[in-house]
Amino acid sequence: MADDGRVSTPEPTGRPMRGLRQNVGDMVRSMLVVLAVVGAILLVTWRPQPDPVREVSLEPLVSFASSQADFPVVVVDIEAQPTSVRWESTEGSDGELVWHVGYVTPDEQYLQLSQSRADSDTYIAEQTVEGVRLSDYAELPALVQDLTAEGWVPFENERVDARRSLVRTNDGSTTILSGTGAWSDLGDAARGLVLP
Repeated sequence: MADDGRVSTPEPTGRPMRGLRQNVGDMVRSMLVVLAVVGAILLVTWRPQPDPVREVSLEPLVSFASSQADFPVVVVDIEAQPTSVRWESTEGSDGELVWHVGYVTPDEQYLQLSQSRADSDTYIAEQTVEGVRLSDYAELPALVQDLTAEGWVPFENERVDARRSLVRTNDGSTTILSGTGAWSDLGDAARGLVLP
């Protein structure tokens, strides 16, 4: 075949490009529909899982704190899981070391025990979460009323998780039981304080 020197240049009709745009647009729309359905399913069925309660051992820190403290270090002997334990100063303790044990009770309420030589209003406010000292004990359970005769003073802060506290200063230390449970739970904890 001989080349006559004429070259024909194909002219695009625009049809393949239009089809390609339709295919890409259809894919994007389909993907958005699928993502919307998956998102709706996840929104309806997803439930956040609470962090599991992590139980900690009080040993050896309780032995260490007992050897350093010049007051009798105690723990709460009730059915509750210890979840945090510290022997360190806090902002409110003015440099005094604080024995702190956090517990979770069987009904999933928080309970904490704090002991320190610190006895300032700042320290008590810190540990009771700005609790207000109660002046009328008539509404309190009989167990807690009995404890007030033994030197325990009730504090309450209804704004913060209905935080209730019992505070007692004796043997040169301030012991504070604080938590989100009922007054009777705090009374049981106060009755359950033991040397480790």
